[in-house]
Amino acid sequence: MKPSNSAPTKPWNARETVGLTILILVVFFSISSAIALFFVILQMVQDPSLTPEAVLAEIETDGLVLSLATLISGIVTSGMIYALLKVRPAFTVKQYLALRKPRWSAWFIWNGLLLALILLSESILRSFEYQDTFTAELYQTAQFPILLYIAIVGIAPVFEELLFRGFLFHGLQSSRLGSGGAIVITAVGWAILHVQYGPLVISQIVCFGLLFGVARWQTHSLFVPLSMHCLNNFLALLTTSLQHP
Repeated sequence: MKPSNSAPTKPWNARETVGLTILILVVFFSISSAIALFFVILQMVQDPSLTPEAVLAEIETDGLVLSLATLISGIVTSGMIYALLKVRPAFTVKQYLALRKPRWSAWFIWNGLLLALILLSESILRSFEYQDTFTAELYQTAQFPILLYIAIVGIAPVFEELLFRGFLFHGLQSSRLGSGGAIVITAVGWAILHVQYGPLVISQIVCFGLLFGVARWQTHSLFVPLSMHCLNNFLALLTTSLQHP
């Protein structure tokens, strides 16, 4: 269907893109918080001696709660992104999000670069004697590990890449910020979401985000950074499962 003369013919501008990104994140965290609150109330009903503070502290690292929250909020907000793009009829959703199949060589090159960065960054973290207790606690409390894998390796990367290297990247790249600004801002914004980790890991995530952004820019495909994101999360969970069987 061709757009009408009054239909938008440009992507969301930088201000609109940032505002809508914030709105999507607010919805994501609101749904996640509502799910967490449900479990808090449920536990307090089952054991009235528990305090809200104690239950909240436990819920923050509960693998089952995080899995359900990520699955539900990720699916809903991914649908929001799709709906927002449908009101820009000059672009198809595939065009806007760069959902195009890259060359096979791109998969190997960029995922290989990711593996090299993981090895380098992990060696640096080990030199600081850093231990990732958050992921370990999630895995140990997941109850259904397969559900955690689906949430962390599947739904979370899909939602985050659709939002950051897809929707946000396109809007910023089309503005005066250009590709460089889009790469840096999406990397930093994505890293800020991971406040559950310490400064060292957040710095690592920024580096991953920069690599994902460059891959998105060079390949003109969201599938490449998405595959890198899924691979990184899978390796993190796999390593944790081997260390904490």
